[in-house]
Amino acid sequence: MFTQTISLLALAALSAQAIVTPTSPDSNTVVKVGEKINALWTVDSVDNWNDVSIQLMTGDNLQMVPLATVAEGIDGTKVSSYSFDAPDVSPYSKIYFLQLRVTNGGIATNATWTTRFTIAGADGSATAPEQSTVYSGTTVEWGTGTLLSSVSTDGSSSSNSTSTGTTSSNSTSGTGAGSSVTTVSVSDTSSSTSASASENTSTFTSGTASGSGSKTVAAAAATSASASASGSSSGAGKKEVGLGMMLLAGLVGLAVL
Repeated sequence: MFTQTISLLALAALSAQAIVTPTSPDSNTVVKVGEKINALWTVDSVDNWNDVSIQLMTGDNLQMVPLATVAEGIDGTKVSSYSFDAPDVSPYSKIYFLQLRVTNGGIATNATWTTRFTIAGADGSATAPEQSTVYSGTTVEWGTGTLLSSVSTDGSSSSNSTSTGTTSSNSTSGTGAGSSVTTVSVSDTSSSTSASASENTSTFTSGTASGSGSKTVAAAAATSASASASGSSSGAGKKEVGLGMMLLAGLVGLAVL
């Protein structure tokens, strides 16, 4: 009974957590080389998304390849967009996506992804993705692209219709999810809380990554606890109820914050 009480309280704490959710670009987005890539997301004013970096990504769901870091130090609790020029790439195809990653103390603790979108040539030309993989019954088209030009980091971010310049440095190293983020991927279908990271919702479990519609993956750390009680059965029951109420009150306080 006591273990069940702790488990329910832990689930309540997880449900109170939030995460930035990308809304653009999506699977219908086609950006020509030199045009603006507009990254949009919902603001998370609850959790610690106040040190966010944005990376241009390519590759397979389980082997994401970072092409460049296009922005760093974005306050995701206030800022809701970032724009930068689409670089020249090869091939022109629907095989590129963005990763939003938050760090705390220099360690990546949470990550979320857009769906794959198309970077096309200046004349609008693009080819179909060369690869496809079936994840949980869904076929995901993908490919691995390369940069033919550097990514401009003189982009702009905005919050409440206010634009500010943002500068960062390019990076071609690292992993899609960061050093402390579990392996994840992005899928073409609606996400579930126990399978694939999808187009319109956020989860943080092992799963499959990306293709159509916006998808996010959130790092939700599960908590567990155990306790022992001594004495008579009636005394143990009182301790269990009392401790359960204390934990519940603490979690309610966290949810309010």
